[in-house]
Amino acid sequence: MRTRSRPLFPITLLLLLGMLVVFVTACGGSATTTAAPGTTAGGPTDTTAGPPAASGELRIALKGEPDTLDPHATGSRTSYGICRNIFDTLVYRDEVDKSFKPGLAESWTGSPDGMTYTFKLRQDVVFHDGTPFNAEAVVYNMDRIINPETQSKTSAELIGPYESSKAVDEYTVEIKFGSPMSPTSLLDALSQAFLGIVSPTAAEALGPDFGRQPVGTGQYKFKEWRPQTELVLERNADHVWTSPVYKNQGPAKLERVVYKFMPEAATRVAALEGNEIDLVLEVPVESVERLQGNDKFTLVDAVAPGFPVVFWLNVESGPLSDLKVRQAILYNFNRDGLVNGVFRGLYAPAFGPLSPATWSYNSAIESMYPYDKAKAEALLDEAGWTVGPDGIRAKDGQKLTLRCFDMAEPRRGEFFQANMKEIGIDVVARLVTSDELWGVTREANTYEVASTWYASSDPSILNLLFDSKNVGTGFAISRMKSPELDEMLAKGMSTLEDDARAKVYEEIQTYVMENALLVPLYSETEIDAIASKFQDYALERGQYPAIHDLYIAE
Repeated sequence: MRTRSRPLFPITLLLLLGMLVVFVTACGGSATTTAAPGTTAGGPTDTTAGPPAASGELRIALKGEPDTLDPHATGSRTSYGICRNIFDTLVYRDEVDKSFKPGLAESWTGSPDGMTYTFKLRQDVVFHDGTPFNAEAVVYNMDRIINPETQSKTSAELIGPYESSKAVDEYTVEIKFGSPMSPTSLLDALSQAFLGIVSPTAAEALGPDFGRQPVGTGQYKFKEWRPQTELVLERNADHVWTSPVYKNQGPAKLERVVYKFMPEAATRVAALEGNEIDLVLEVPVESVERLQGNDKFTLVDAVAPGFPVVFWLNVESGPLSDLKVRQAILYNFNRDGLVNGVFRGLYAPAFGPLSPATWSYNSAIESMYPYDKAKAEALLDEAGWTVGPDGIRAKDGQKLTLRCFDMAEPRRGEFFQANMKEIGIDVVARLVTSDELWGVTREANTYEVASTWYASSDPSILNLLFDSKNVGTGFAISRMKSPELDEMLAKGMSTLEDDARAKVYEEIQTYVMENALLVPLYSETEIDAIASKFQDYALERGQYPAIHDLYIAE
């Protein structure tokens, strides 16, 4: 089987197609949307022929372990990818036409004011532990997400001004919000694994240990987790409530999925080439060309929508409290050198707080900070930072030194360090784990620069990352506390019509860049390699492994 070609920018253009809104509200009444059973984005699902019966296993190499398998508590992309297979969601997002289709919910309606949404649920679903799925289970999950004891890192923010839920009857649930909630934003949130539906019985019985022994309704059941070694899922033979976004409408076609923890990139690739592993996520750029030329493997790639890979600039820490210093950094940042030099042109450049693959992306920001070393130096001069005998700028006896904390990829920090030294800024780059970064960025005086990125198919990811209330949580890392920005973010979440929402988020992107709150590096570009015997591997939201349709070719 020949390796798939890698058209990065055509993929980006496809992702930029407007989102199809399936949740429409109208004056004087509500609207209902359902998707026809047995259909996918490409048309009716062929249930008379298809992949063979379940067999074999998929071995996936991960660079790190999940922090937890409690979808409501985690904010980790690693956890997301595993939780997607254990837990189902109320709705699903079609990766082709970007519409929302039934999951555990068969249909839904929204009130004209955007404050009440009603979901009709499937009646044939059972949790892995035998607990029946019903409206009370959904109420339990929604309330659990906002319970402080859950310590949600992402899910609570995704449901915005959630107020309460109630079971109207056994299979009808009503969800209320304290202020208008965009239907597109709500459906997008409900379609994410962070809002996977957990078993109330197991969650209550296990308490804080639920994340180590998760129970859902998904295509796979949790079997075991051996720390620093592997995590194993087993096929749920009873799973017959598949969303129409998938081609496989029955149980999984694999018996087991085994996640192997391998911190070193070279080790992961070598394991793939040595047939010890079947799937490697995030193939390093230096291995792409070699794997592309080997018919034993298929490379699958996509540009993730949402928040790109950035270096945050902490406005509360020392020299970065001065806008001129932050702008100087942006003007001197050589994006072309990083993307086309270090990463060999395999990653799509980023220019602001949203990836170009995100609907509502504001292309006007691309011209805001052209590479201009002379302008960067002039701004630093105006800010009072003068070049010392060692080439590093100083002011009032203090050197212009920035502590930079980065995850996973040392070359970003190394490039940034060399790039900033050209204008007299001393960058002390340190590679850290996600847990270390999470700890560092909760305090104002422990860092100047830090990296993060978040795949998201809705621009409301910016609410999580820039709202003042999230400063100190590990999310709003620029630490900008702006009532003006908060007001715009709230408007973006509550505006019901998508064209109007897009304009709000375009303004937010401009505001972020005018205030130089971050240095956009590149859009998160996922490049995965899988053994060619596996068919129908895909990526969800341009980043997360989607194995629901996966099978082994005979």
